[in-house]
Amino acid sequence: MVQSIVGLDISSRHLLAAEIEGPAGKHPTLLRAHRVALEPDAARDGEVIDVNAVTQALQRLWQEGGFRSRRVVLGLGSQRVLVRELTVPVMPLAQLRQALPYQVADLLPVPVDETILDFYPIAPVEGSAPAEARGLLVAALKDAVDTNLAALDLARLGVAGVDLSAFAMVRALAPSGVLNGTHTVVSVGTRTTHIVVVQNGVPLFVRIIPAGGESMTDALASLSGESRANLELAKHRLGLDGVSHSQFSELSRAMFEAVRPLIVSIRSTIGYYNGLEGSSPVESVILLGTDSRVPGLPRAVAENVQLPVRLVSPLEGLPLGSGVAPGAFDEFALDLAVPVGLALGSV
Repeated sequence: MVQSIVGLDISSRHLLAAEIEGPAGKHPTLLRAHRVALEPDAARDGEVIDVNAVTQALQRLWQEGGFRSRRVVLGLGSQRVLVRELTVPVMPLAQLRQALPYQVADLLPVPVDETILDFYPIAPVEGSAPAEARGLLVAALKDAVDTNLAALDLARLGVAGVDLSAFAMVRALAPSGVLNGTHTVVSVGTRTTHIVVVQNGVPLFVRIIPAGGESMTDALASLSGESRANLELAKHRLGLDGVSHSQFSELSRAMFEAVRPLIVSIRSTIGYYNGLEGSSPVESVILLGTDSRVPGLPRAVAENVQLPVRLVSPLEGLPLGSGVAPGAFDEFALDLAVPVGLALGSV
């Protein structure tokens, strides 16, 4: 029997999960996906704050979403996850993971015994003797991971793995074929944005930015007494293009100023990567996430980074289960890259 597994993304506002059948096979299939809202302050930037509230939300997510599998791959992607380039001696990956605490202790801003470490190999270092490989070091604070896992345990869910959300979103795009060449993938989340430079499907550089689409909603809230739900609708109706209409110009300008630091971060990331010795120039920016579709935002990114910008759905190239109705996931489909990629990387 082909087994399925669930990828879980925790944001500041929602729990979002996707169940993939046959992630190890040639034709993985999306069976189910569902999202539930979190109570205010239950989680922040991917980290569980109120364990009981998140546990109850997880139980509701499984009940409403009809998930069959209780095996979960959890995404990590907050500001308390460090990702940096690292060159290490070539050795079996299992042996390298055991040696990492001794090799990177001086590189971390916290004691190494307070972290969970992993290494993502990219390529061998040409001409090195003894042989070395370059890759990405991932260091997550142990207490943050343990708190997230505690909520899963209380909800009687089994943890099949923990993975970096930035890696997951890149993995989800592989079936679409859009990652040939060198590109910057930007997933605009609620309060956190992941920026990854990718070459032929391989992540080369990762930044986690403490800003997301809700910064634009916050800007509207400072000018209006409307409910949060109405402000979200206004954000996606007016966007940054409202500056051309006198009655909306103040709102759109406020949203642009709120999202400007994020655009600057995208530009500086691309500039830094392009300046690295031997790097291939970034060819385009690929935007993910519901808030990346705010009117005028893609154009603003393109004008500031001077590169083509593409909007991509994480469901492109991924077959849907036979019982999934067309458009069943439209409400949150653009945010599914992380949970889909987590499930696909479970093997």
